[in-house]
Amino acid sequence: MIKNDCLTGPLTPCLYQLDARTLVSIRMARSAQDPSRYRAIALAVLRDNHRVHLSSTVTAGYGSDRESALQACLGKVRETLDRRRFPQRARSARRPEASL
Repeated sequence: MIKNDCLTGPLTPCLYQLDARTLVSIRMARSAQDPSRYRAIALAVLRDNHRVHLSSTVTAGYGSDRESALQACLGKVRETLDRRRFPQRARSARRPEASL
C-alpha cells in the first residue's frame, strides 16, 4: 500500500499495510542538518478495525535514507504488536453473578 510519492518532501505522512489486518500511519521527516538523516514515526496503527495505541518514542526509526528509516520504524511496530497481547475477556467476567 505504500506509494512512491509517499517518500517525497521534507515532512510526509503515508499509510503502509503491514499485513492483511494491520494498517500503519507513518510520518517521515528529514533533518536539515548535514549529514541528512531521516526519521520515521508510527502515528497510529489500525488492526482489525481497532486502533492500537503506540508510543511514538518507541516506534521511531532512523536511517541514512528514507527506506532504512521506514524499515526500522516498521520493525519496531511489528515487535511492539507481537509483544502486546490482547486479553480475551469473557462476558461473564464483566458481570457479577446474580444472586437472590
